Amino acid sequence: MNKYPLLSKTLVIGFLMLLLSIPLMMVRDVIQERSMNRNAATQAVARAHSGGQTLTGPVLHVPYTETYTRTLVVDVEKNTKREETVKETRVATVFPSTMDTRSRLTTETRWRGIFPVTVYNSRHDSTGRFVWTGVAAREKGGQITLGQPWLTLGVSDLRGLLGRPELALGGKTLAVTASPAAEQLPLPLAAAVDAALLQPGATLDFTLGMDLAGTGRIGFVPLADDNKVTLTSPWPHPSFGGDFLPRSRSVSAQGFEASWSVPSLSTQAQQRFLSEGKEGVAAESFSVSLDNPVDVYRLTERATKYAMMFIVLTFAAFFVLEMVKRWRIHPMQYLMIGAALVLFFLLLLSLSEHLDFLWAYLLASLACISLMGHYLRHVLGGWRPSLGMSGMLVALYGVLYGILVSEDNALMMGSLLLFGVLAAIMVATRKLDWYNVMGSEPRPTAPQGSPRTPSPDPVV
Repeated sequence: MNKYPLLSKTLVIGFLMLLLSIPLMMVRDVIQERSMNRNAATQAVARAHSGGQTLTGPVLHVPYTETYTRTLVVDVEKNTKREETVKETRVATVFPSTMDTRSRLTTETRWRGIFPVTVYNSRHDSTGRFVWTGVAAREKGGQITLGQPWLTLGVSDLRGLLGRPELALGGKTLAVTASPAAEQLPLPLAAAVDAALLQPGATLDFTLGMDLAGTGRIGFVPLADDNKVTLTSPWPHPSFGGDFLPRSRSVSAQGFEASWSVPSLSTQAQQRFLSEGKEGVAAESFSVSLDNPVDVYRLTERATKYAMMFIVLTFAAFFVLEMVKRWRIHPMQYLMIGAALVLFFLLLLSLSEHLDFLWAYLLASLACISLMGHYLRHVLGGWRPSLGMSGMLVALYGVLYGILVSEDNALMMGSLLLFGVLAAIMVATRKLDWYNVMGSEPRPTAPQGSPRTPSPDPVV
């Protein structure tokens, strides 16, 4: 006979929990694989439609040549000198002094297999102003000659352009084309500007209209001295990111409206544009992501982190009741219940890919609780104990759902759950004779309610 049945049963249950961790890891691998498939579907739609967009510009580029005469000493001893004419070509970069953009974004859902991908079409209307102060000669007596000025602007993915941008400067409409390779302009779209407009001290107002498609996110680079952006959309779940949050925003079930106001003093966008070009300036942007508020893969992955706690609490409840109620539960029956608990997470994943997460959770938990309840009816010998254990499982699944949907309160809810379980175990086992259960010699105790027999006086 087993001299220590409690210890042996505890070790067997511990081994079963380690054994169940193997299918749990396999479920986590499936979740990761499905999440990667979802990301691949999003990338495939972005390749066919257009990726996330970041708007940059417009920026005014004015090439100029400075011509001056310098004197060179040919022979120091003879004091022989000669003069030569030098021409140096540079590019003056002028950022808008003000820029006000109003954007409207509408969304639609594309499907790649079973995976939904949110794409958008957007309209952007901008007004602003350039101030041309002229170019000062660097050398004494230098003469400045302006070349062909260009206005440039950029978007992250040119495939998202839904037509030619509408650009006007100083009341004159400009034709936007791809940037000429010979000009080595920093942004992919450009429009030639009449050099006659660039008189010293000239104030040049501009307008820009653009229709743009994209996937997932849209961003703006604040290159003007004073940047204002207002973005509206019927999408009800925006996620604001980048270096600047909106100064004001309104989010409801009907959509959102957000406004940014970014002065050049609070960003390094202009400096990074001059030193690093469009690659560096993207880091200074602010953006809106069209996130799905319920990421089923993230929620299911979080749920599996509590799976072992589920198994431990369920096995602990069976183990305590086995001692208190004198139930006989075989280790194989523990294993069957544990397998049903693990299967819940795989059911949750598969159902949530086709249903709302709440309905998927309800159906998966209902299926597993019904299965375990029916099984426990035969294991425990009746519906009454089976319904009691099923009620405990309902409470556990309810707490888990609360933890998943309320991430900020997850620690508090989990702590209260563990405290409640510990309190229930302590109350249930408060009168248990652990010496008898452990198989060791019990300590003699007086029956409850009977007077304690006084000890005889010692014989001296």
